[in-house]
Amino acid sequence: MPDRLDPGVIIASLRAAFTGAEPPEDLLQQLGGWDAVQAVAPTLVDDPLLLPVTALLARDAYAAAGAGEDLEALRPAATAVAAAVLDTADPGIFASGVDLFCGDGILSRVAGEPIAARCLTLAAPPTGEEHGLTEASVVRRAVALEGAARLAVSGRGSKNKLLGLLEDVLEPQPRRYAQAVARTVAMAFDHWSPDDEVADVIDILTGVTSPSYDQAPGREVLTRNEEFRKDAAPDAEWTLANVAVAKALRLTTVADICVALDTALEHLATVVALDDRDDAELLRATVLLLRKLLSSLPTGDGPHDAATWDIELADAQALAARATEFTLDRHGLNHWSGDRKVAVLQGWSRFADDLAFLGDQLTRDSLYAASVVLDDITSIYSASRAYELTTGTHEAQNVVAVIRPAIASGFAARAGLLRHLVDHTDILKGRLANAEGTDEADDLRARLATAEQVLEAAQASFATPPEPSGKPPEQAAKLPPLLADLLGPVPAVAEALGGVPEEELGRLAAGIADLQAATALDPDVIVTATRKRMLAALASAEDFRDDVVPAVAAVLDQLIKFVRQRLNSQESWKGYQFDPDANEHDLHVDLYEWLCQGQFGSFTNVEVQEVGAGRVDIQIQFSGFHLYLELKVDDTAVPVDGKAAYIRQTASYRASDVRIGFLVVLRMTPPKDKSPFEHLTEYVSHTTVPIKGSATERHVVMLEIPGNRTKPSSVR
Repeated sequence: MPDRLDPGVIIASLRAAFTGAEPPEDLLQQLGGWDAVQAVAPTLVDDPLLLPVTALLARDAYAAAGAGEDLEALRPAATAVAAAVLDTADPGIFASGVDLFCGDGILSRVAGEPIAARCLTLAAPPTGEEHGLTEASVVRRAVALEGAARLAVSGRGSKNKLLGLLEDVLEPQPRRYAQAVARTVAMAFDHWSPDDEVADVIDILTGVTSPSYDQAPGREVLTRNEEFRKDAAPDAEWTLANVAVAKALRLTTVADICVALDTALEHLATVVALDDRDDAELLRATVLLLRKLLSSLPTGDGPHDAATWDIELADAQALAARATEFTLDRHGLNHWSGDRKVAVLQGWSRFADDLAFLGDQLTRDSLYAASVVLDDITSIYSASRAYELTTGTHEAQNVVAVIRPAIASGFAARAGLLRHLVDHTDILKGRLANAEGTDEADDLRARLATAEQVLEAAQASFATPPEPSGKPPEQAAKLPPLLADLLGPVPAVAEALGGVPEEELGRLAAGIADLQAATALDPDVIVTATRKRMLAALASAEDFRDDVVPAVAAVLDQLIKFVRQRLNSQESWKGYQFDPDANEHDLHVDLYEWLCQGQFGSFTNVEVQEVGAGRVDIQIQFSGFHLYLELKVDDTAVPVDGKAAYIRQTASYRASDVRIGFLVVLRMTPPKDKSPFEHLTEYVSHTTVPIKGSATERHVVMLEIPGNRTKPSSVR
């Protein structure tokens, strides 16, 4: 069909189809498939039509991937569109096209390698090129450099060639390109562990290191360099501050961390002096507080001396409280690679709450306080630098990968684990106090004894210098991975746990992991998308308004995280999920423990009588209303939305309360033929229940937990 693959015919059809609304689902098929896109792409260079064609390509690539089609079939089309984007001189079209390819999981997988290679050739410093200093040239080169960096982070292109390109920067650069260089340096330290020399290019941008010329530069070049140097200074200092923080979060000793934090504070002071940046003020106050807390650790773990940090505490609280009042700019905490503002601002809000808590807890030991602050800083840091790859466009932005900073080891990560261990131990103490005289008391007492023994070892490990590598592995105690991360740098301390039963250590690790997941600042993007889908379904509920909205959102968040965590649980952590004889009580205990460890601890009740003329499994109290959870175990193959009796029972508890309820089902029927379990999104659904004689429906959110599980190695 030669006429259908004629570029002119295809372009005319495209212009007719792009009316501002969503293009027809079969538009690509009407045009001639991927071959049509490949044929028309070279004619779209510098044409505004290029961007909607790229979006169409991304949309249909997502549909093809979802249908299980061979993505190799679209590679020529994707490569042709990418080439057209990279040949485009218009900086706006160029930037938008590169951003789409770099941020889309499927397109970057199919065409990422050639795009990365081409971006490196386009990203040469503008000052060394003829006509390189025009605005369009500077923007294109900067975008190309950032594109190469983003692709390198996701494993496309050469990391070494990217870092090698920075060595070609021999003199100050225009601000937009200097920003791209600074962001690339910051990204390298966020996600990798490069040599310190990688940051030397920052000194060239700021004039700290004199440029090297074969012959004496003219007055015009000297004047230009001075202008560029001043323009680059705020971004350069901000980058150096964040590089120092990135290093600090990976270090293993308090002394080394303090040195890195001192460096960060020096650069942050310069940023504040040069530029009015609230994010720099926030980070500076936080780092200063952390520095003071860490410096108190070598003197012991006794009570705080409030005089040593009260001033900084008040300042940091005031700044953190202001965090929601301003928007972080593109050069601040949200990095360039994804809109993480909500998570970052949530982090500052939590930090303010934690500081207020610590201000009332001066009898807490310094190590716990430092761990809380360091964990908050690490969470904000990680959330602000996470790099998202999406599939799908327009209405459906489905995140398939989140590339987070490489901070999985070192003092900071261990401090976060210590914080959760202390909190988990406190939760066990509270539960034991309430359970004395019951059948549960002995089990809680054993769990608390294990937690306290591990906590004592953990606190000792933070006060002990890490031992040199090379210790024979047989000398170290066998620990669950999470506890090994906490105690690993000091094997001799871990030895003290040699007499603790492995089963008890596994249960403790599972409890800490649950607390870590339940309180995570940066929620899993699939959890977030699932929660939003449920909230959208509940929007039509009569009672979904005012204070009910945040309450339902909070409960949804915890329940979806619970399902996510149980989808990933191992048999050694949650054995009942692998037990063919598991019952409702097992689910009841597990979910109740999950809810009690978080924000609903003192508001969660079980087996509440006289609710809807019956007894409800779990009740969560709010001011003026309650939300109810009905729990079931089911061994049939009938989908949960087909379990009318379960759904009606769940709805019946809303006779005199908010008409929104939750049904949680432990599914004991394994997948057929030992196939893999379904995706998280398929375990959370919604339905409505009409009530005879009433015009108002009741809403039920249904969540399923897989039971009678097999190990992944048994899946075929």
